[in-house]
Amino acid sequence: MKTIEQQTLVSFIEPALEHVEDNQLRTALQQALANQEPALRTIESVFEKIGSQNWTETSFKLIFNAWKETHLKMLAIYGLSCRMQRMGLEGDVTKEEQHLLFLAAAKNAETSYEDLGLDFDGGTHTELYHNLAESFVSDDSWMLQAFSMPEAKAFKTYVYRNMVVAPDIQTGLFTNMFSEIYNHAEYSIAINAFNRLIDEHYEFTPQQKTKATTYIFAHIEDETELNHFTVVIDALNYYTKATNTAIDYTLAQNTFETYLQKLATVFEALDQKIM
Repeated sequence: MKTIEQQTLVSFIEPALEHVEDNQLRTALQQALANQEPALRTIESVFEKIGSQNWTETSFKLIFNAWKETHLKMLAIYGLSCRMQRMGLEGDVTKEEQHLLFLAAAKNAETSYEDLGLDFDGGTHTELYHNLAESFVSDDSWMLQAFSMPEAKAFKTYVYRNMVVAPDIQTGLFTNMFSEIYNHAEYSIAINAFNRLIDEHYEFTPQQKTKATTYIFAHIEDETELNHFTVVIDALNYYTKATNTAIDYTLAQNTFETYLQKLATVFEALDQKIM
């Protein structure tokens, strides 16, 4: 049996692919992962590195600034849902097509329920992320431009443009879909990295450790990100039915691969900067 240290991003993604009923979509996901194995190894090695030592405060600020840029994409999700809502409200569509577009928009928006704290007294994931960062740094200056990396900003812009600006809405849905299944895996290895960091290099109380890691744990508890992945598949199916279009599986695979390539670039840059 593998130990948790030996588990990889793919080891968490593969079981989730059983939930993909569309064989061609599942194949696109599997092929993208196989083609981008070097990118996955890069990301895994950086999380392994993060858990290996007590970093300088500057390094922690770079880590938390960069990692935030690759997550917390609520504006992009809203933008993508608004695009489909607007098609339903302003487009030349039938009542049935309008209904399907509204369902697609609603399913896509469902990926933000937990982020917004709908069932947690308004406690947002942004607040939880700040708790994580500020468990390791002395102030909130990690959010400043001084600790921002161009590669991380470029990735955030890429995700936003895919979901809000790209001419083909399928590009946005594929981007949101892949980010959710990828995040399911990334948080699963990140919790191990941060647990190791705290247990081996800090003397946190149980309460301090819980406060620090709740942001990560919240995304893997009850398979939150996995559930988000499946609702975006629902959104895609509603959208293609509403527009009488076929799923573009080539576009899907290309989107998945580009996402990983650009994300690995962020981690490569981070690896070079932290010390």
